[in-house]
Amino acid sequence: MKRNVSLLVKLTISALLLAYLFSTTDLAALGNRVRRGDLLLISGALALYCGMLGLATWRWSLLLRTQGFPAPLRHLSASYLVASFFNNFLPTNIGGDVIRVRDASRLTGSTTTSLAVVVIDRILGFGALYLLAAGAFLTGGPEVRGLLGASEVLTVLTVVFSIATYVFFRPGTTRRILSATGLFRLLWLRDRFETVQGAVHVYRERIPAVWLAGMASVGLQGMLVLYFFTVARALQIPLGLDIALLIVPLCTLVQAIPVTFNGWGLRESVFILYFGQVGLSRDSALAVSLVGAALIVMLSLSGAIVWTARNAEVETQ
Repeated sequence: MKRNVSLLVKLTISALLLAYLFSTTDLAALGNRVRRGDLLLISGALALYCGMLGLATWRWSLLLRTQGFPAPLRHLSASYLVASFFNNFLPTNIGGDVIRVRDASRLTGSTTTSLAVVVIDRILGFGALYLLAAGAFLTGGPEVRGLLGASEVLTVLTVVFSIATYVFFRPGTTRRILSATGLFRLLWLRDRFETVQGAVHVYRERIPAVWLAGMASVGLQGMLVLYFFTVARALQIPLGLDIALLIVPLCTLVQAIPVTFNGWGLRESVFILYFGQVGLSRDSALAVSLVGAALIVMLSLSGAIVWTARNAEVETQ
């Protein structure tokens, strides 16, 4: 019941935001931009996103292999496609992570270990977004640094990732916090904490692998920026790459806030806010956001095919 109410609230917020944005945007200009889109550049954007899926799968494989588990790319690629489908058609991105944890647990023999790997994978992704945004902010001109809320968001993220880095490199910090709060008296929590700590300890011992996964994350998020930059160019929108390097990571981070249905409405609002600050129209912002998101949703449908094939295979066994 509570989950249904949450879903209804998110759908309502997304619908209201989109309704407002459409009502305050020149829909004729929006439709014209989409119709005049360069199909060759759109194909290039699709190729970039396919490359992102491949690199993301390889990073996941690397993190599993670092833990000492076999991680065949074919198996993980199928799982990642299914996860991508669930991410786009369920209320939150957590649905896709559940699929990845479940599939990886067949390799690791432990749901908790698989969850720890997926969480590390997620943290590296968010960290890469932060690094790209921070780099663009520090090296950009006044137009980039003047974007509303950019400095405040990056300041908060600097504190968050500084704490996360400290905890990672200082073993025992989390244990002391849990002990001080009395949570260690819960046996089930203690058991799972020890499993997660074991996984984190392996990464501490194999820092080169973590650095490699981190560099893959930066490359992955850089491809995401290029993806939206290419979509903008396909729609004949003069979005500068320096601006995109800050706007896209910030929009992606904000989109992760679970107040709308998979970021719909919220993502478009942030694009419109930032595009307006650099002199680009509302219809151009809405076009980039909607076309970029629609292409991702379209590609994620391949995960539904894999999911259906999996279920059919299970039923015949």
